[in-house]
Amino acid sequence: MKRKLLIYGTAALLLLSMLIAMDRYKLYKEEKPPLPVVTIEGEEIAVFTGGYNWHGTRQTTEEPIKLMAGTIPSKAMERQKLTVTFPADKKPKQISITQVNSVPGGEKLSAQSDTILIPKSQTVQNILFQITAGWDEEFNSFSTYFVNLAIEDLPNYYDFLSKDTEKLSVLAIVPRGDSEKYDIPDEVKAKLDSFQISDDINGLKERYPELTTNVTPVYMIFTNTHLAISVLDKEALFSIIMDDGLD
Repeated sequence: MKRKLLIYGTAALLLLSMLIAMDRYKLYKEEKPPLPVVTIEGEEIAVFTGGYNWHGTRQTTEEPIKLMAGTIPSKAMERQKLTVTFPADKKPKQISITQVNSVPGGEKLSAQSDTILIPKSQTVQNILFQITAGWDEEFNSFSTYFVNLAIEDLPNYYDFLSKDTEKLSVLAIVPRGDSEKYDIPDEVKAKLDSFQISDDINGLKERYPELTTNVTPVYMIFTNTHLAISVLDKEALFSIIMDDGLD
């Protein structure tokens, strides 16, 4: 009798252990990938899980534009930094961030990193970014995530605009190797918020598509909001600057 009870008890324990193991495996299979914290300049924004292969469970989704339709975009500004952070105990080996959409023919940024700078949107459309995380070199365990951004573009010529509402700023674009010749005296610079000079017109035009001039030398005069006027010689520049403004 005791032997039968021992056998029955052992069988019951084995069955219970199997049920517990099966339940744990089911939970393991049903567990979803960790959700990262995505921030823009330290402020957390909404992130959505896409397709993944996690603990042997593969999940597919619609293409990103359809998947994110109807989601509320997070606000961002051009040149702000987007950062992706995972829990320390579930940190992936690889992270990439890829811009999903852009204006027709526009460049789509990508970075093999956990950070990326927000690009100029040049459109009223929201811009999507896909985050791909891999927990092994072969991406056997991976997950994708998406963020939806309403990007506010910086004003044209942002780097050259005056930061002082009471002063002007100047960008001088001069022939190659002639920066010293077309520089201006310190007493004139003192009247400005900033004075920048460059002898690389092609480099400037590549970085600032809004810059369309092909003329050198040229002195471009800015207020705190826009390009006000361009002049071709120092005398015209001095006349404006030393007379305290454009009026």
